[in-house]
Amino acid sequence: MKKILVISLIALLPAVAFCQDQLKVTVHPGVELFTIVQILGDKYPQPNPSAYSKEVMDYFGKYKDHPAVKKVMSFDKTYTDLVELGWCMSDFPNIKIYEPVEMSWYKMYGKENVLEYIKLCKDFFNDTHFWDFFQQHQARYTKWGDELKANVDSGKLIRKLQDFYKYDTDIHWYICIDPLNSWGSHAIMTKTLNPQFSDWLVYNTGYFKEGGSVNTDPVFEFKNFENLVWHEGSHVYINTLLKKYEKEIADMSYLFNKDDEGMHRNQISNWAYCFDENMVRSITASLYKKYRNEQAYKRQVARETANNFIYVEGLAPFIYDNYLNSNKYKNFADFFPEILKYLKEKYPKKS
Repeated sequence: MKKILVISLIALLPAVAFCQDQLKVTVHPGVELFTIVQILGDKYPQPNPSAYSKEVMDYFGKYKDHPAVKKVMSFDKTYTDLVELGWCMSDFPNIKIYEPVEMSWYKMYGKENVLEYIKLCKDFFNDTHFWDFFQQHQARYTKWGDELKANVDSGKLIRKLQDFYKYDTDIHWYICIDPLNSWGSHAIMTKTLNPQFSDWLVYNTGYFKEGGSVNTDPVFEFKNFENLVWHEGSHVYINTLLKKYEKEIADMSYLFNKDDEGMHRNQISNWAYCFDENMVRSITASLYKKYRNEQAYKRQVARETANNFIYVEGLAPFIYDNYLNSNKYKNFADFFPEILKYLKEKYPKKS
């Protein structure tokens, strides 16, 4: 009996390790590097006071005349999420730079300027001995990350998504805690920034407490993580289904509400993209209904409808009633054709 138990535990080890690997919560050195450069160039909102932000300025304040800082100061309008360029770097501290083929920042500042800026930030990394500072704070980064991870894990959001689909896919989440970010949270699309990280879904979040003290460390909030796990995660889960049923989905292209303002605002230019977004938003809403409450569910559906994702209003309850509240289907892949059938019957093509 003991031998069987040991074998069973060994068999479980890879699965346990995989679950632990699925969620990483820490400070990303590239994002931190670019954030500090922008702060020195007055091209980033001032961080909320903390012992850490004081230590950053005490250490890096003397480098305001560095070429990387001057380069970012030369950009006309600089956005807070420009710091995502830190994901173009890898292999810290011996930095390798990936030069994306296309990205929105090229259109804004010019490709040559963006690539020059990235290289100058690498110089800043070396000239300021950034890695020494980063390593000195590693224990605190780990502590902050572990505290937030405990909160995220308590929601069992990843497990709930897996339970919804009832099949596995290779997907990982990275919460990038940004102690100098006082402005807000957002997702980072690593796919275009650096393909080697394309299997990571990245969510950037900061320290938002106003009136903080230079004597205390920042605290990170567990907020809106559902959208990363349930929405962005669903894009990965349904990708194979979209390919498998590509023809059937294309046959419903007459449903594309291409003239709606929400489609333009979200830069949705074709039916395949529109269908994908309506699907993941409907799935997310149905999960809100199951795991949050009716008010949160209704609020989510109303928000999506107001943004012209017009099929969520029907799809979300259809998925909830016929899949989440049913044992008829082995998994979501088994149920998916019913969604296509539902849309064709509810919105028939006019002759």
